[in-house]
Amino acid sequence: GYMKNKKNVYTYFFVLSVLLIIYMGYTLFTTYQQLSAYCNNYNTTMAAQWGYCLQTFLAAIVPCLVYASTCYGIGYMIKNH
Repeated sequence: GYMKNKKNVYTYFFVLSVLLIIYMGYTLFTTYQQLSAYCNNYNTTMAAQWGYCLQTFLAAIVPCLVYASTCYGIGYMIKNH
């Protein structure tokens, strides 16, 4: 009945938030590799290009964090009501 559906719904949101965190880790890894290659090509370092690197990492991380926390929040609210 209703309770079983409710449990499935919040489980779905929790699983989604975990998947988004995993995806974020993967994105961080690939972003790091791309920046590393970029720095090697231009004979510079990530420290020297820290502004660009920070911007690139934030662009990769922030959307995932927002989506993951939103999904977790929705799941949490459903579970506790």
